[in-house]
Amino acid sequence: MRIIQVSDTHVSAAHPFFDANTAAVRAWLETQNPDLIVHTGDVAMDGAADIADLALAARWTHGFAAPVLSVPGNHDVGDTAAIKPTQAVDDARLAAWRAHIGPDRWLVDQGGWRLIGLNAMLFATGHVEEERQFEWLAEALRTTAPVALFQHKPLFIDHPDEGPRGYWSVLPAPRRRIMDLLAGANVRLICSGHLHIHRQFSFGGIDHVWAPSTAFVCGESQEDLGGARRLGAMIHDFTADGVTSHFVRPDGLEDLTIEPVQQIIYPSGVDTNPDRAA
Repeated sequence: MRIIQVSDTHVSAAHPFFDANTAAVRAWLETQNPDLIVHTGDVAMDGAADIADLALAARWTHGFAAPVLSVPGNHDVGDTAAIKPTQAVDDARLAAWRAHIGPDRWLVDQGGWRLIGLNAMLFATGHVEEERQFEWLAEALRTTAPVALFQHKPLFIDHPDEGPRGYWSVLPAPRRRIMDLLAGANVRLICSGHLHIHRQFSFGGIDHVWAPSTAFVCGESQEDLGGARRLGAMIHDFTADGVTSHFVRPDGLEDLTIEPVQQIIYPSGVDTNPDRAA
């Protein structure tokens, strides 16, 4: 079974700065023959604020020969109120995602594996759906099949016991709860996006893969988080014995950065201070 993971396309109805890159990736995907395409979030540039971006994101994910499953990112459905008070996850944003893109969490048994998509933007929100998702995840992990998880934010940057990294990863309290659930399951792979960085490492017998963005990389506005700041996608080849993941850079990508247009797209900025939320 082959899965192609793309992330952080940031398609936008109002800001076409990265359209050439997302078009190049779409053209490349149309030449591939995966069993499944998984998008790990920030499909839209600002879908949490502009429904037109979410509608455009939905059109971008349609029309492929392979099925496409997506999980939401912070720019799709919002974040915690502590990190992004003007775009907190709420019922309206979740409903808009589901209406335009599809379920915000999902489970697929395919190729001898259990594939689980999580809405990482619910963690630490206190929204009623957060607890429902934890209960759903506990049940979904009750399988003898090997498991691969897909979510927008990585669980951690360097170590599962690290303190809060604010905007960049899942906060410590929900992270501990997730790690406890994973400890009793056959999880082999955790795939995420969000950081616009490519990185692969193993921890506790689980492979962690950060998929890069297909749209742009971050420069001086982002602290050093390790990994490689480059554009591309991930190919995951699954067998009964395990999974092999490798990076690919489709032809036609231009090495664009967010900084020249950041204040145009996101004039209010984002709060990346890790001390703001625990």
